[in-house]
Amino acid sequence: METFIETKYFGNNQSAIVSPLNTELLNADSEKFRPIDFLIGGYGSCMMNVMDKIAGESGFSLSEARTEISYEPLPDMSRLDQINITCYIYKEDYSDEQKQVLETAATKMCPVGNSLNPEIERTYHFIYGK
Repeated sequence: METFIETKYFGNNQSAIVSPLNTELLNADSEKFRPIDFLIGGYGSCMMNVMDKIAGESGFSLSEARTEISYEPLPDMSRLDQINITCYIYKEDYSDEQKQVLETAATKMCPVGNSLNPEIERTYHFIYGK
């Protein structure tokens, strides 16, 4: 199924995104919130949703969690060179097997992550109980 995302450019570094699931404009003022921030934020959101989905299929659920993602572009700014992801999972009493399920889901099964250029170096850190 093909999905369309509409992007409007208003000039002067101002643009907005309209999702088919949300009629409210998501504004991107490139001086305050750059379009790359949408990509990185979407990556973190997608990653946690996939982790919870796969956890549910494995008989448990993802507790409250958050990601912090930093990135470095190539020197010529043509694309991202490196992405560093730290995933804070507030529950700490997952078994080693459950942690492996969560971490595999995050690193191997996220559609946004899998759509990125494979030359982008990625590091993952998972912190439980924070």
